[in-house]
Amino acid sequence: MTKLFGTTGVRKIYGTEFDVEMALKLGKSLGTYLKEGTVLIARDARTTGLMIADALSAGLLSTGVNVVRGGIIPTPTLALMTRELGYDAGLMVTASHNPPEYTGVKFWGADSMGLTQDVESKLEEIFHSEQYQVATWKKLGNESSNGTLVASHIERLLERCDVDKIRSKKYKVIVDPGNGAACVLTPYLMQELGCKVVTVNGQLDGHFPGRKSEPEKESLTDLIRLIENTGADLGIAHDGDSDRVVFVTETGEVIRGDRTIAFLAQEYLKTTASKTIVTTVDSSQVLDETVKKAGGETIRTPVGDIQVAIKIRDEDAAMGGEACGVFIFPEFHLAPEPFLAACKILEIMAKTDKSFGSLITNIPIYPLQKSKVPCANELKPKAMEKLSDVLPKAMGDVVEVLTVDGLGVFLKKGWVLVRPSGTEPIIRITCEAPEEEITQNILKQAKSIVEETMETL
Repeated sequence: MTKLFGTTGVRKIYGTEFDVEMALKLGKSLGTYLKEGTVLIARDARTTGLMIADALSAGLLSTGVNVVRGGIIPTPTLALMTRELGYDAGLMVTASHNPPEYTGVKFWGADSMGLTQDVESKLEEIFHSEQYQVATWKKLGNESSNGTLVASHIERLLERCDVDKIRSKKYKVIVDPGNGAACVLTPYLMQELGCKVVTVNGQLDGHFPGRKSEPEKESLTDLIRLIENTGADLGIAHDGDSDRVVFVTETGEVIRGDRTIAFLAQEYLKTTASKTIVTTVDSSQVLDETVKKAGGETIRTPVGDIQVAIKIRDEDAAMGGEACGVFIFPEFHLAPEPFLAACKILEIMAKTDKSFGSLITNIPIYPLQKSKVPCANELKPKAMEKLSDVLPKAMGDVVEVLTVDGLGVFLKKGWVLVRPSGTEPIIRITCEAPEEEITQNILKQAKSIVEETMETL
């Protein structure tokens, strides 16, 4: 049975791996699983979005399940409003940070959390069996729309930060939604916080003409230049569906997600009863050290926001996130929440009367480098099985080997994580060490081993 779900939802190249028929069947599968109720459907700006959303809706309606259409909104908005408005599930048509030729669907439960692997497996079984619930013409689902979801989200965000304190500072903020779904929320949220807002790549466009959808230092040159030229206080950049966010200081420094998690975690640990912070296996050890110094403990999970959310729920953690720019605040909801992260950073800046750049200097930086090696999806299990034997033996000075997600090899100085991508036909390699030269050497050695292994398959 072909596996549909990756790290988060179903995400594939349109036309060769994903088409309207697949979307229709996914809608039927979810409707059959639910049996009844109402599902919220929304999308990001991708060119395939409306078509795929229509097919999903048709599939659900054919099973007798009702549909509410939310239009183009961020993924966190869909997840939050699925819970807040009492819907039985939420579907977001997106391929997240992937290039524009990709499309897909993220599935959200009534609790605002992504679906567990058990539920995903049941949906896959229904999908492949094609044994769908079929409603009679009298009992087909009804479709309606809701155009107030973003406004409702902003309203709830403003309730969770010191709005007056932030407004008193009149910050200048540069927002780069990357032509994605954040175009409809972040600039307006910043305006509500009394900020002077300048946007770049602020028009919805599924071709992502301004930059790559994934917000990284290399793709944020326009944002950095604007900050430097305008004297802005903060830069905010999102990916295609806005579940990720990267922050940039007043000097144009792009801050890694795990450093920002560490920064926010030490603030949360001052006031929360829980002293647990959850992150993924690819986050910097700086996060562990910062949390420990603040009196907390760090728990690591496999990559994926659903994995972080499950562990946050099960451990009653204070907060959590991923190095890629995912932040989850359980007192709000269990989906990624980049907008509250932005509010919290501005609030801390306002209360301390310090710039983000000066505040983040308290969180050290360890050189971290990443690379990737092509690997067909069907070869990933065999490749990882072989690497689990070859890599630790070849690296030397191995202290510990972890297999929480992929293969983590911890050395006397540094570590390397090798894991198959859940969304692309590649194997990802992440390395970190106290010094740049050591990091480069670890990456060079690990990548060479992975490439040599792939040649033997």
